Amino acid sequence: MTDICTGLSIQSQEGKWFFGRNMDLAYYFNQAVMIIPRNYQYQDRVSGNMVTNKRAIIGMGTVIDNHPLLADAMNEVGLACAGLNFEGYAYFEKEPIKGKNNIAPYDFIQWVLSNHETVEEVKCGIEHLELVDCPINENTPVPMLHWMITDKTGKAIVVEKTKDRLTVHDNLIGVLTNNPTFDWHLTNLNEYLHLTPISPKETKWGKQTLKALGIGAGTLGIPGDFTSVSRFVRIAYIRTHMPKIEGDIHSITQFFHMLDYVKMVKGGVLTDDGLEDGTTYSSCMDQEKGVYYYKTYENNRINAIDMHKEQVEGTNLKIFKYLTNQDFNYQN
Repeated sequence: MTDICTGLSIQSQEGKWFFGRNMDLAYYFNQAVMIIPRNYQYQDRVSGNMVTNKRAIIGMGTVIDNHPLLADAMNEVGLACAGLNFEGYAYFEKEPIKGKNNIAPYDFIQWVLSNHETVEEVKCGIEHLELVDCPINENTPVPMLHWMITDKTGKAIVVEKTKDRLTVHDNLIGVLTNNPTFDWHLTNLNEYLHLTPISPKETKWGKQTLKALGIGAGTLGIPGDFTSVSRFVRIAYIRTHMPKIEGDIHSITQFFHMLDYVKMVKGGVLTDDGLEDGTTYSSCMDQEKGVYYYKTYENNRINAIDMHKEQVEGTNLKIFKYLTNQDFNYQN
């Protein structure tokens, strides 16, 4: 079973940046929001060495064999990262490469956020990095991922490890989905230059006057299916034409509406195992304030966890309950 996800980064009118994603899955992975404090230690599965966390991190993840695995997260200085499925394209080395800093792909997000403050620092660090196909245990295969990374200045990159090479792409479009490779998605956007939020004006074909068939005709031809290629086009389009949004609350609300535009609704897609795919959760991170917002498929309420209200230094994980019961606001 594989996941199909969407990543997004936007800026408010005040210049603040928000980053998050849809996690589209047909199953749960015991996910919950967790805070990994400074000085937390875990064992590197490739080298066997103990690793000490250098910066506090908040994000959605799970714990397997006392080892935290993050799906998306940010650190205490606003650097954020999310891993998205890259099935069929991701390739990781079978053995550690001499002279490189070898880590497992499921530790990549924690490596990024523990050791860096900016995208430029990450770029430098990746020059010495190698990703190794080292499962965390015999029952948990290595996830096939690529990653979007962004700092609180809005600078963003996409990191992809294929059989050819480890590539870092500058991400000027501010979105990411799944396969194919990121550069292919950018090229594919050239097929949709005609899309516009403005309805076309009436025109004449011969002596016949033609008018658009209703509001929204400027978006005629935008793909509406659930594939990663189509979701990339839709989220890139809506981000490009996003209006200026004032204030944190309105920015976060806009962010979740944009993710809703590409979310997976159960019944639309079945996996090879016959399971219904759906957007398990959507997240939005305030990179300036260090607040992690999320909502789940079963609960549309936006939940918020402020990492700076918790202990950000220590040796224990802080795990928050994952909320799935729907909330209703009864007005009478």
